Amino acid sequence: MNTACANAMRPRLLRGAALSRSRAWLLRAVVLSLCVFLVACSSTRFAYNQADWALVWYLNGYFTLDDAQEDQLRESVQRNFEWHRQTQLTQYAEFARQLEKDADGVLTVELLELRYERMVEFWDVLLAQALPDVSAFFLTLTDAQIEEFIENLEDGNEELWEEYAGATPEERIERRQKSAIRGFKRAFGRLTDEQKEMIRAYMLNMHDVSEYWMASRQRWQQDFKRLVLERPPEPEFSDRLMALMLDPNRTDDPAYRIKVDENREVFLAMAVALSEVLTDKQRKRFKDRVNKFARDFDKLSQQET
Repeated sequence: MNTACANAMRPRLLRGAALSRSRAWLLRAVVLSLCVFLVACSSTRFAYNQADWALVWYLNGYFTLDDAQEDQLRESVQRNFEWHRQTQLTQYAEFARQLEKDADGVLTVELLELRYERMVEFWDVLLAQALPDVSAFFLTLTDAQIEEFIENLEDGNEELWEEYAGATPEERIERRQKSAIRGFKRAFGRLTDEQKEMIRAYMLNMHDVSEYWMASRQRWQQDFKRLVLERPPEPEFSDRLMALMLDPNRTDDPAYRIKVDENREVFLAMAVALSEVLTDKQRKRFKDRVNKFARDFDKLSQQET
C-alpha cells in the first residue's frame, strides 16, 4: 500500500483528539463531496479491503501490546469491518447517488446542512458499534501502556500545530486558503482563477480558531487520560467513554463554539457561491466521481470475506 493510502486510512478517532468529531472540519469534507472517503487512494475497493490490517498496524504505533492484546485488537477490528461492510456501505452508496443528483439542482445552505447531518449520523452509528470493543480493549491496558499512549498523543500536538495551524496568523490564513482550494480541486478538478480568488476571499472572513482548537484537544486528552487510568467498573467506564467520544466538545470555551458556528456559515455561503460558477466539465467530474464511489460501495457490500 502506498503512503497516500496509509495516510488516508489513518483514523481521526485517534489522531485528531483521539476520536474527536469536529463538525466544522467534517462539514468541509461533506460539502459537495462524498466525504472524500479514501480519496487519496487510487482504488476505493483496494483501500477498503486493506484497511483492517492497516488500522491494526497504525494502532500498534501507539501501544506496546502483548500477543493476547494484539490478537484481541485484530479480531475486534476485523469483526467491526465486517459489520461495516454488511450494514453501512449500501447506505454510503445511496448517499453518494443523492450527492450526484444534488449536483444537477440548486445548492442551498439548507441542503448542505441536511447532507452534513447525514454524515454525522454515519459517524455516530460507527462509534456506537465500535465502542464496546474499544472499551474492552482499553480495560486490558496497563498503566504503563496508557501512559505510552497519552505520551504519543501529546507528541503529535506539535506536529499537528505545525501541519494545520502555522507559526503566524498570516501563515495560518494562507494554509486555510490552500487547504480549501485543494479540497474543491479534488472534487471538481482544475479551478479557474476566478474560483480560486472567490475561495480566498471567503476564507479571509473566517475566524482563526487554531489556538482554541489546540486547547480543546489538550483538554480532551487530559479527560481521556483520567478516565482510562481510573478505569471504573462497567458499565460506568463504557458510559463515560461514550460521552467523551460522542460529545468531545462539551468542555469547549463558549466563545470558541460561536466562532466555529460563524466559520461554518461562511463556508456554507462559499460553497453555495462556488456552485453557481462551476463549469459543465467540473460538474461532470464531480458526478462521475461520486458515482464511482457509489458503485464501489455497492460492490464492496456484496463481497464475501
